[in-house]
Amino acid sequence: MDFYKNFDSCQGSVIDSLKMLLYQRHENIFERIDFEDDQIYLEPLLFAYIMQEKDSWLDSIIYGYEKNPKSKIKVFSNNTGVIYIPQIGYFYTQEINKELFLESKNNIFFIIDDEGTEISHSFEPIFFLDENIEIVKCQHPLLKKIFLDAQDEIVDIEIEKTYTKHIDHANKAILLIKKYFPAYFNLIKKTVKKVMIFDGEPNSFANIHAHNMIFLNAHDENDEVFFLDHILHESAHVVFNTLTYDSKFNLFNYPFDTKFSKITGDVNEHGDLYSRFHGLFTFIIINTCLEIVINENALQAKQNAEVIGRFSLNMKRFKTGINMFNIPNLMAEDGQDWYKLFVNTFNKIYKRKNNLIESIDVSNQSYVFSYKLLREINV
Repeated sequence: MDFYKNFDSCQGSVIDSLKMLLYQRHENIFERIDFEDDQIYLEPLLFAYIMQEKDSWLDSIIYGYEKNPKSKIKVFSNNTGVIYIPQIGYFYTQEINKELFLESKNNIFFIIDDEGTEISHSFEPIFFLDENIEIVKCQHPLLKKIFLDAQDEIVDIEIEKTYTKHIDHANKAILLIKKYFPAYFNLIKKTVKKVMIFDGEPNSFANIHAHNMIFLNAHDENDEVFFLDHILHESAHVVFNTLTYDSKFNLFNYPFDTKFSKITGDVNEHGDLYSRFHGLFTFIIINTCLEIVINENALQAKQNAEVIGRFSLNMKRFKTGINMFNIPNLMAEDGQDWYKLFVNTFNKIYKRKNNLIESIDVSNQSYVFSYKLLREINV
């Protein structure tokens, strides 16, 4: 299975689906934004928009993409008073969670309230990492609902103070992937349009409600090794969502959203069939790249030790995941093809690196890798 060759076709299907859904809601949509410019339809907030019911969000999301933008549109500030307009930038106000208006006069922006009073604001343009990947510097109100704790309650996160500490780390990780795993890096370039670096309770994630965006939960002690692991991991979710956007209905002999616990009989199993299958795809991406980074001695000292620790942990989790899916009559033909790829990839890497993998004790690791814990039991 060569998913690299199939990728453009699969991404085209996702884009066509989004165009259709937008047209069903707004018959004049392609008078406003270019039907032929597929880059527009990779905008994560368009996916967030289409998965909710309020039409009032549309103007503020497509404003920066429009052929002839309106002179006045409704905009929305978030819980810190920031208004984020894709392709345009950030308007910082003191107005928390408000519906306001953005006016443009002679190429000058004004924020006004519903009584026509001008609102004081400052402006910052869009900010990019290397390789033209945008860092999102605030939480958009439509994305608030995807930040959940272990009890599925919406939680607050911190962004502004966090991302500034890690710009260099993220860029170094991107460069490592570009240099050592170029085939996959090309898929990152095609899919990951935006990155949010935050500090909060939810672990790093990707979400189909903000397709083509990844969310990285970083802390002060994290460097480019963390970002290498997590950019690979979360981008792989975006890539697999694209590759299986249509075919996910044909992966299993059960509905793709069947609870995994129903299949295994283990009440402690969380998630559904499809999301757990996602994990196996992320492992082929993470471990393929980390093996190359290790082979090339791309990192030194503590960072090299951490990469080896993360590699060992990911390979052991990969093996566990493969064994969990070794269930008779579970997978349809499409699912079997993917599963063969996962098994073959694991076996090839393990054959080359089993001594290294087994030499590292990762038994004290929790879900989130800790270098401190690694050092406690590996001298």
